[in-house]
Amino acid sequence: MMPRMAMLVVGFALAAGGAAWAGTKSHSIDVTLTVPTAVSGHRIPAGDYRLSWVGDSSEVHVTFENDRKVVAQVDAKLERRAERTPDQEVISRTTKNGGQALEEVRLGGGKEALVFTVS
Repeated sequence: MMPRMAMLVVGFALAAGGAAWAGTKSHSIDVTLTVPTAVSGHRIPAGDYRLSWVGDSSEVHVTFENDRKVVAQVDAKLERRAERTPDQEVISRTTKNGGQALEEVRLGGGKEALVFTVS
């Protein structure tokens, strides 16, 4: 049987490691792209997607999934805005060739937006 002090040390180490791991928060949102859209060099068909990323830093890696299948993984900036966005907004622009390019997704209920590179 393990002495009581050793059990306390092991318990503390596990709790501290869990707390450090828990500090890395994962996020996900659902978006609908109504037309085929370019996202940081990837062409994504119209449809419903789950976007997920880990952390709250300004540089994040975003995964686009459709029916649990990874469609694209791209880098984005997580920017804080001055004003709160009441509803989630998908912002895109028309490119020179007439297609759509995703510029940002404003996170509803908060002041943050995922900003993508438009080429």
